Amino acid sequence: MTPLGHFNRTLSLNNLANALSTHFGQLGKLQDLEEAIALHRETSSLMPVGHPGHSSSLDNLATALWTQFNKLGELPVLEEAITLHRQALSLRPLGHPDRSSSLNNLAIVITLYREALSLMLNGHPDRSSSLNNLAIILMTHFEQLGELADLAEAIALHREALSLRPVGHPDRSSSLNNLGNTLSTRFKQLGELPDLKEAIILYREGLILRPVGHPDRSLSLTNLGNVLSTHFDLMGELVDLEEALLLYKEACNTFNTTSRLKFTLEWAINAHEHKHQSTKTAYEKALGLLEQCLIIRPTLDLQHKFFQTVQSTSTLTSNAVSWAVDIEELKEAVQMWEQGRGILWSKMKEYRSPIKQLRTQDAALAEQFENLKMQLDQFTTKYSEFDLMPNRLEEKQWAAKRALNNQWNDLVKNIQSMNGFDTFLKAPPFSSIAKVASDGPVILVNLASYRSDALILHCVDSDPICVPLPDVKHVTVFETINMLSESLKLGYLVNDSHQSRPVVLDDYSKDAVIEHILRQLWTCIAFPVLKKLDDLGFGKGSRIWWCPSGKLCTLPLHAAQPFEMPTHTQQQLSQKYIHSYTPTLGSLIRAREDVVARVDGTAPDVLAIATSSLDRVYDEVEVMQTVGCKTEELMGEKVAHDTMLEGLSKYPWIHFASHGHIDTNQPFNSSFELHDNARFTIRDLVKANLPNAELAVLSACHTAAVDKDNTPDEGISLAAGMQFCGFRGIVGTFWAMDDRDGPLLAQEFYKRILHPKNKPVDFKDAAKVLKAVTKEMRRQNVPLHRWVLFVHIGA
Repeated sequence: MTPLGHFNRTLSLNNLANALSTHFGQLGKLQDLEEAIALHRETSSLMPVGHPGHSSSLDNLATALWTQFNKLGELPVLEEAITLHRQALSLRPLGHPDRSSSLNNLAIVITLYREALSLMLNGHPDRSSSLNNLAIILMTHFEQLGELADLAEAIALHREALSLRPVGHPDRSSSLNNLGNTLSTRFKQLGELPDLKEAIILYREGLILRPVGHPDRSLSLTNLGNVLSTHFDLMGELVDLEEALLLYKEACNTFNTTSRLKFTLEWAINAHEHKHQSTKTAYEKALGLLEQCLIIRPTLDLQHKFFQTVQSTSTLTSNAVSWAVDIEELKEAVQMWEQGRGILWSKMKEYRSPIKQLRTQDAALAEQFENLKMQLDQFTTKYSEFDLMPNRLEEKQWAAKRALNNQWNDLVKNIQSMNGFDTFLKAPPFSSIAKVASDGPVILVNLASYRSDALILHCVDSDPICVPLPDVKHVTVFETINMLSESLKLGYLVNDSHQSRPVVLDDYSKDAVIEHILRQLWTCIAFPVLKKLDDLGFGKGSRIWWCPSGKLCTLPLHAAQPFEMPTHTQQQLSQKYIHSYTPTLGSLIRAREDVVARVDGTAPDVLAIATSSLDRVYDEVEVMQTVGCKTEELMGEKVAHDTMLEGLSKYPWIHFASHGHIDTNQPFNSSFELHDNARFTIRDLVKANLPNAELAVLSACHTAAVDKDNTPDEGISLAAGMQFCGFRGIVGTFWAMDDRDGPLLAQEFYKRILHPKNKPVDFKDAAKVLKAVTKEMRRQNVPLHRWVLFVHIGA
């Protein structure tokens, strides 16, 4: 009843597996246990990293394997169970309701390893392995509970294991590395210099035993680099730093692309912290490797999961930008910003890039390029991660995708070698990026642990201007803003000590939280930026675009205000400009290109899409008609996947009134709700290519909301999906909207945009009109939290 793809399949799999395990416990039939393990494996595959049930699925599978080990005594089964228990524990931090269960499982493992070691006396051929296993599991215990006795015992065990693996032993390099790791950890805890010096000696010997070509050489290079960098911080001996950075650089030459990226990130971080001359090279290499790591992953889901699982990728771009700002290379900072943001969107956009110029020079090559990019586009957007599990897709299809990637790379290199095409599909230079300021200034707000700044692109022919934001700290003001934002969304009230208690917030309390957020944003970011724009001479009514980084993408910079007793200047600045957002600079440039003006200057018909699950969606369509909006209605049971795609391709303006759903685990599954609870996801959206699309008004919840925890810089939202498939301007929402506000939004928005004074109807007026709509909502005493959420994105 819950086949592959059914949302409740994991529950059924888990229930059946538990029942079979119980049946095994009663009757001892091994086939019951084997089937239960197979079911738990499928459950775990359907609950990937980031899924709220991931730790439980790991724990359940580990428990079943533990039972199998007790029955059959097969060591590989035990080792897999231990690995899974450790993974589950890592996902259950302090305060997690299931943490005690994971710790109990780990304690059982330690007891078992002690018993195994007691049976392997001196001279036993497997004693060194047993020592190593117990030491590793004790380190896991230490990492969770911080008991120094566990760390001390692990060091002693690794010492004994090393003594049993003399020069020439095949596992000596592993023991050297393990003992070096534990000593390095103890140095971080106690600061005793002999531990650090011994770790350096051990890592050096281990590196000698892993010559060029050894699969673990890069790991040894990085470990030695880390302790030498630490030694430099303590002793100030420049030779340590220079050697460490050379080691990091060599580690980047490993064959595996993902490993190369990890080691390059280590290089970049250490070079940046020590203001080394190799910092630029390290960041440039890391940004290039990040793109390569995505290319080799064939689907959107797998590419997104990569961002979630590889540490430091989320801060790579912001740190690179902060370095460039620090050395006053502002053009370089902007180029790095654009190269490292919205990579998932930009790679898909490559597969749809227009090639008019290439076609005029080499029609056959252009045709080859068109065919190949169509195949890659279809493959990337067609399959979900589930479709590409090994048991769901044959290896020959994986091989086919790899072959397509290789053909793509070769073809792009061929095109780039042609006269006049040297920049084809390369990261754009600043001269190309600067035209984003043609219609008004664009403000990049970069949040990094090193420093925070706003970079203003204010003129096509001028360098960017930097406005330092010293009050925006990663762990102070900004975290307070983020916590308050979460408190509002989750229904928690936060006091000055950052302690929270669950409450049901009324409108007044919600507005108080939002007001606090907006005041913080004004003081720390908006006021210094808007003051600089005023100094540059941008007048009242000028359009400006915000492009924030990291978790700032989730906060309403457009509505930042001083509130309590503002000065005259502050009051004027807070209302002076018309605010929009753009996820990347390239997306805004594309939104302005090749706009075809209607000859008669009248408004197009609007496709009004409404589902019946909300009380007032039909009222929205009705009020649109009363203010003179010509609508084609797609309502009720007519709202399905096929009719949605057909309507999007036919009408340049759409108005969507329904539920919006955000999926933080798999953002490309965020969706609009259709008839009968069907979903139209971002994945469905990106399959469309709508060159004539102009304006989308998304009167639904969360349509401009991004995944704040994992990949905010990728800007994956319903509004971004609309922009990707062709819509040039989008009105969306940062959080859940009140359906009472839908009819008012529709009435005031279309009344204004359809009847401009002394000018043709223009979708580019949407941002100005939205500002007037929210002003009218305030006049009608709509609570603050119900109008602040409306935002404009794009041209």
